[in-house]
Amino acid sequence: MKIFVLKLGIAILNGIYCMIKLFPTKKNKITFISRQSNQIPLDFSMLSEKIKQKNKDVQMVFLCKTLGKTWKKEILYCFHIIKQMYHIATSKVVILDSYCIPICILKHKKGLVVFQIWHALGSLKKFGYSSLDKKDGRDSKIAKAMKMHKNYTYILTSSNTSKKFFQEAFGATDKQMIIGNLPRVDFLKSDKTKEAILRRFQEKYPETQNGKKNILYCPTKRKDTPIPIDKITKNIPFERYNFIIKLHDGKEMVFVDGKKIIKGRFFMGIELLHVADYIITDYSAIVYEAAITKKPIYFYVYDYDTYQIDRGTYTPYLEEMPGPISKNFSEIIKSIEENKYDVEKIVKFCNKYIENLDKSATEELSNFILATMKGEKHAKQI
Repeated sequence: MKIFVLKLGIAILNGIYCMIKLFPTKKNKITFISRQSNQIPLDFSMLSEKIKQKNKDVQMVFLCKTLGKTWKKEILYCFHIIKQMYHIATSKVVILDSYCIPICILKHKKGLVVFQIWHALGSLKKFGYSSLDKKDGRDSKIAKAMKMHKNYTYILTSSNTSKKFFQEAFGATDKQMIIGNLPRVDFLKSDKTKEAILRRFQEKYPETQNGKKNILYCPTKRKDTPIPIDKITKNIPFERYNFIIKLHDGKEMVFVDGKKIIKGRFFMGIELLHVADYIITDYSAIVYEAAITKKPIYFYVYDYDTYQIDRGTYTPYLEEMPGPISKNFSEIIKSIEENKYDVEKIVKFCNKYIENLDKSATEELSNFILATMKGEKHAKQI
């Protein structure tokens, strides 16, 4: 019944879209769509700013809205989908960083170009078609009905190594794949940005200006299992460290001398990488961003065995991760205390999964998009 309702809904939306497509396409219009956040994501803001510098005549529209978990928010999102449909129909280019319902389920004008730049620099944990019917993945019947990840012209991936993972996750062809980096790579490479973020962090959390090192913990999202925060904080030697937790839902917690200072959403995880002296993660794609900073990285995987069954990773995890790995948080802290990390291994990992670090990612991607709008042909590596 659920599949029948979905197919009926898709048929109705396609009927509405046939009318909307009567509006003319604006050849200088780019629409950015995300359901990762209600704010414009960093990659979108950096990319749009660069495009505007290169061509002031380009019209840009941003549609950034999360789906919501209540039935009221889901109904409101249906109206947002109609808004998306209008802007898709009147755009030359659409840029996505996540799954977009109308892009995938609707039949579009022949000239529409869709860029999927995704919201992660690389992929460590399996997603999309790679995780169908797993505990933490999507239902394959629903994915098929919703035409998951269809209608992309180009899919951005950071390296030839990551390319095969993204192809599998998106069910994509080799023709769709382009090798290039997200604008956030430039953000991470900027010393000026690092200084500004650190200054802002210290102003927001003045308690951390105590001469102690900062440990940043960025775990990935678990579907049903909460992160054991209380158990973790018991192992922190607060006489030597401040402890920062950035959860997948955007919430952050800062602990100084064992006391939780505040809980909010003042910084992005990528910003906190500039603040950290040591980084702890697990299966999160933030490992790729962390590797760019060349800071010590540690991997706390208390649920490693079950996670490999419920979700899985693309790489041979225990062999590939560029830092100490443990199921025991006290062992992670011991590794930090003993300064156990191999910067050469981090650099090697970074170069394998993030190519062309010497180039400006924002410059290269903006050039590619603008050339596409003009109908020019391009190389697959940007």
